[in-house]
Amino acid sequence: MNAKLEEIEKSLDMYLETKRQIFPRFYFLSNDDLLEILGQSRNPPAVQPHMKKCFDNIKTLKMQKIGMTNKMEAAGMFAADGEYVEFKHPTLLEGPVEV
Repeated sequence: MNAKLEEIEKSLDMYLETKRQIFPRFYFLSNDDLLEILGQSRNPPAVQPHMKKCFDNIKTLKMQKIGMTNKMEAAGMFAADGEYVEFKHPTLLEGPVEV
């Protein structure tokens, strides 16, 4: 039983390492945080609490729904001190979280 658990843990560590190699900012996150992000990749607002861990002085993104769809876009970003920077072109929030 222990051997099987160790094998599963090793496989999980290898999976997380591949995600970190694709998107190096994931190295700033604990395994638990990274698993939460990967598990919530289709729910952009759930990823917000981890923004400040990945990007210096970016607290949150201003997210908005696109029309009547469930798709979301980022229209700007808020710094930790409250400063807001609007994006020239909103960015569609879809696809793999590490891209």
